[in-house]
Amino acid sequence: MTNPTQTTLEQIEALISKYENYHVFAIGLFILLLIIQIFQSIFISNKIEGFKNNLKKSEIKFSRFSNMQVDALKSIYNQIVTFHYAHHRLFFPTSVSHDSLIVRIDQWKADSIQLLDALHRERILLPPDLVVLVKDFETDLRRIATKLDEQKMTLSMIEEREGTADPQILYGTPEAEVEFIKKEIANLLAVDFIGAADSKIKGLRNNIENYFSNLVK
Repeated sequence: MTNPTQTTLEQIEALISKYENYHVFAIGLFILLLIIQIFQSIFISNKIEGFKNNLKKSEIKFSRFSNMQVDALKSIYNQIVTFHYAHHRLFFPTSVSHDSLIVRIDQWKADSIQLLDALHRERILLPPDLVVLVKDFETDLRRIATKLDEQKMTLSMIEEREGTADPQILYGTPEAEVEFIKKEIANLLAVDFIGAADSKIKGLRNNIENYFSNLVK
């Protein structure tokens, strides 16, 4: 006959053995989860650190690019202002003469060449919207330059016909000289792309001015 007391002890021992096994399993699982969490933390920390480093590099690159862009736009703006003055002296003069028209045409062409050179050299640093304006503006500058070459040719032909560059001989009187030169300038301004040039120059200036205004907002 089985001893009830012995059976109970065996059951208790079995329960204790199971509890110990569960306890060991729980500790093992806890340690495993802890190890996993540690590795996850290390992995995430490395990822975050890598992201920070990449972000810092991007910020440095962006900062360098921004500084280069600002310098480029400042240089271009100075060239545009210089050219704008030459453009006004040529097409909207306070006084006119045969000789002054020739001089102002030459100055316009010289300043336009310098401006085009600056625009070409700094094109990669220009904002996209300014690039669009510049392409259209460059086309107009070249067309205007061709018209101005034709105008100089007209003045040269007058000199060759008379065999002199003396305005008094070419035109007879100062009044006739002024009237002729004003008419020539008016004819130039009547050409659509020449008449619209002043507004386009102002548009370029405003675009750059707005860019710098946005930097300080």
